[in-house]
Amino acid sequence: MPDENAVRKKERYVVGLVSAAHFFSHFYILALPPLFLAMKEDLGVTFTELGLITAVYAVGSFTGQYPMGILADKFGPRWFLIFGTLTVSSVFVLMGLFPIYWVMVVLALFAGWGDSVFHPADFVVLTASVRPKRSGRAYATHAFAGFAGFAAAPVIVDPLRVYFSWQTALVVIGCLGLVMTAVLLANKSLLIGEEETPHPEQATSPPSQSMGVMEFIKFRPILILFFFYVAVALAGNGIQQFSPSALPSMYGIELSTANRVLFLFMVGISVGVLVGGYIADKVQRLELVATVGYVVAIITLCIVALNVLPFYLAATALVLGGFMTGIVMPSRDVLVRAVTPKGNAGKAFGFVNSGFGFGGMVGPLIFGSIMDSGAVTGIYYASAGFMFFAIVTALAAGRYARAGTAAQPAE
Repeated sequence: MPDENAVRKKERYVVGLVSAAHFFSHFYILALPPLFLAMKEDLGVTFTELGLITAVYAVGSFTGQYPMGILADKFGPRWFLIFGTLTVSSVFVLMGLFPIYWVMVVLALFAGWGDSVFHPADFVVLTASVRPKRSGRAYATHAFAGFAGFAAAPVIVDPLRVYFSWQTALVVIGCLGLVMTAVLLANKSLLIGEEETPHPEQATSPPSQSMGVMEFIKFRPILILFFFYVAVALAGNGIQQFSPSALPSMYGIELSTANRVLFLFMVGISVGVLVGGYIADKVQRLELVATVGYVVAIITLCIVALNVLPFYLAATALVLGGFMTGIVMPSRDVLVRAVTPKGNAGKAFGFVNSGFGFGGMVGPLIFGSIMDSGAVTGIYYASAGFMFFAIVTALAAGRYARAGTAAQPAE
């Protein structure tokens, strides 16, 4: 029997390694929006055209996640995670070296395909490496690292833009990802799949029940969770990608100030994720966690959109909204694992997380059009509306789970 302290130490190392990769996944998703104003001026494009770059990025992520999940289940996550990190990092270097609009649009598709690897591969490794009794905390750490990546993006990218150029910023952050690729390569033996799991208790667990590709798509709980992920992605898309452009127009502040507010918003999410990990281990009605979290967040977004309070109070409300949405995050991951038969973690997390890709594909075009129309406050009203839809889908997921339909594919 392996020493418990040694097992936990190894688990923590694996969680840290995978979470670091997840940090870069989220960091790159939000690396371009802080540069939008500078890119708009230099490239002579509209906000809608800039939104197309991130939308194409999301197309790659959306179309790749489920296939990558299938492949990670079949062949293991190791090399997919390594080459995915390499691909995204290289794309950002190339974007900085060749700052031509249509070239960047094409490169964004390759970045999206690279990014599509992270969620299914990460969760396959975590599911295989971390014992179920500690999975909630592992998922919370993983999610925290992702939103820390969101928070770090404007803080790191904006000073590079100010002191050098937006093109230099892209090259530098791409090189940072190449370093992360080297770290993953050096630790590749730890990036295991479910069939390689070291858990002693797995010896008496049911064997893997690999489901067919189409069969899994019809799996009721996964379908509901997919739509929940779409709603969450759309809810956050406008805030995360267009706040740096919307807040200066609404409140007469500098771009750098708006980027700092976005940073604090992401910090709020990150802290909320850690609190949410504890809650996910203690509360069974996880859909109620989502309801309370998003109701409070909707109120805070409406406060920002009304533009009747001093800026510092509106910014405080926005950060509180981030904290409340962060609380919800770990619960969804625990629920996905709970309803997924062994041997299907890649397909499960790949499919539901493709909802993020779909939302990210549509969201930039929606919110970019809102910005171009001049109805800037609509960014926050629309985000609040998508949060309401997230509440509806969360309640539906809870209803199906309690009705005992988790094990039955849809007809």
